[in-house]
Amino acid sequence: MKHLRLSEIAEIKFCVVSPGRTKTQEMPTMWLQCANFLRNNTIIYEATATNYVPDDELLIKEDDIVVKRISPMFVNYIDYIPNEMYAGNNLIVITPKQEVYSKYLAMQLNERIESLSESSSVGAVMKSVSRQHLEEVMIPLLPYEKQILVGDLWYSGIELEKMKSRLAELESQKRNYQIKKYVETFGGKYNG
Repeated sequence: MKHLRLSEIAEIKFCVVSPGRTKTQEMPTMWLQCANFLRNNTIIYEATATNYVPDDELLIKEDDIVVKRISPMFVNYIDYIPNEMYAGNNLIVITPKQEVYSKYLAMQLNERIESLSESSSVGAVMKSVSRQHLEEVMIPLLPYEKQILVGDLWYSGIELEKMKSRLAELESQKRNYQIKKYVETFGGKYNG
């Protein structure tokens, strides 16, 4: 199995929005910030709106991989993105080239990102990822068909975790509703 540097198999964009050097426009631009990206590939699409003219390379597209530059603990694979959403400051957008399956690359990066952050920022108070260290990450390249199998399996596991979490949340709501009804049946008031 061959190993290639990330810079050889993907385009890596470190996102910087500089309002002082950016033109403005009438139509607002929607920006996703670091806080929008959560563990288990959860993305909150409540974007920040500004009137800055965006740089086209900051546009987030389906199959991109987004990493927080500061304190990265996980990556987010973009399986869905509303129209015209851009990456804000301190995000890294990775776009795989054709010979690499995006979910497979996301899985590989997800396994390495925390340790990469630790080694990339020795002595720093805030852990971060440098361009040089990220570009040099070696990725084992399986045949494309196997990348699809492995990447889809990884992604299915994440989706399963999200469903389990949502189920636990709904069960908790149901339990609280039932307790409230029992208390009301006995003439009491429920503080919940």
